[in-house]
Formats: sequence, C-alpha cells, structure tokens
Amino acid sequence: MILVRTEFETALFPTTALLTAFLITGFFVGFFSNGITFLEPGLGSIIVAILLYFIIPYFDVDGFIGMWSSDWVLIFMNAIILTFVGAWLGEKFEFNALNPEQLLSSSFDWSWMLGGTVMGITSSIIIVLFLDLIFGPDPESFLIPFVLALFITGILIGWKSPGYTVIEAGIAGFLTLTFLFDILRLTLKTEQPVGDWTIIIGLLVGFLETYFGAAIGEKIQAYSEKKKNR
Repeated sequence: MILVRTEFETALFPTTALLTAFLITGFFVGFFSNGITFLEPGLGSIIVAILLYFIIPYFDVDGFIGMWSSDWVLIFMNAIILTFVGAWLGEKFEFNALNPEQLLSSSFDWSWMLGGTVMGITSSIIIVLFLDLIFGPDPESFLIPFVLALFITGILIGWKSPGYTVIEAGIAGFLTLTFLFDILRLTLKTEQPVGDWTIIIGLLVGFLETYFGAAIGEKIQAYSEKKKNR
C-alpha cells in the first residue's frame, strides 16, 4: 500500500493490483487445496470484499482519492467474479482434466450460464441502440432496456435449455449487470456517481428478473412438451 501511495497518483494501478490479488488468491486456494475447492474461495471473497469496502477508504492512498463509494461496490463485484475465475483456473492446473460438474454439481449447466450472460449483454446493447435511434440519447431511460433484456434472457434460458436452469439464469443476470454497470461507469457516469443503492438494488432485481423469467420459460417448455406428446 505504501508503494502504491507514493508512486502512483491515479486509481488505475492500485485497482488493478487489488483485482489481481483476488484473482491470484482464488488461483492459489484452488491449486494447493485438497480436493475441489471452487466454491469456498469465492464465498470467502464475498466476506473479504464486504470488509474491504469499509476499510480501504480509510487508507491514505493517493490513487484512491476522489473515488466514490459506488466505485468500490463495482470494483468488489468484479473482484468476486475474478476470485471464482482464479479458483477455477487453479483447479484446472491442479487436475488438468476438470469437468465443469465437479465445481458445483452435475445438474448445473455452465454453458447456459455463460450463454445467458452473453445473451443478456448483447440484447441490452441492441435494445439501447434501438431506443437511441427512435427517442434519442437519454441515459435515464436505459434502465428500461436492461430490465426488458434480462427478463427476456431468463425466459429464453428456461424455455430452450434442457433440464431446470433457473439458477444458471439468475447468475447470468448478476454477471450481465456487473458488465453493464462497468460500461455505464466508464462511459456515461464519469462525472457523477452511479449510486450505491442503484447498483445493489439493480443486482438484486437483475438476479430475480432472470430467475423468474427462467421459471416462466420452464413452464413454457413443459407446456410445449406436454402439447407435443398428446
């Protein structure tokens, strides 16, 4: 922390160093632990992130001066994701051949979680561009396409995926909103904070939206299969 304070006066390096620390920690826990420990470092990172959210602002780090509290919420959201990525990478290096179902459960479909994330990000951007062409640039209305895109994404995951993939859809909603808030902060909200509760409530709503959207999609899938088998 002393090196960062004396040598760097912007948030770029200390933030990158902090995110890298979460990633490396996840990697070492995954690599050196006995058995598969993918979930443990990720859950631990949530606790660490909450503690650091309250502790780091009190450090006299020049690079962190001027950062809003909502910036820390975004940073630690990304840090938690990177911890899971690091843990996966560590387990991959330890076992070489690592099946995705070993990390959580055989019923968890990773492909639909990742696919849902890509679908959510892409559809959100497309809807924003479409509304921008019709109504003009209005950042305050961007919440509507985000809400709509996540709900549609959840429905499509539940409808088209084999098995019960409601949890995968909910996590995809969390990942999607994390990336979208990153884009929002780097492009539109450069002069004023996004808002702590905007991010927190947005994440909660995003998770629930895709979760319940997927539940509706599962009902559509069940109805279609029942109608087909008649």
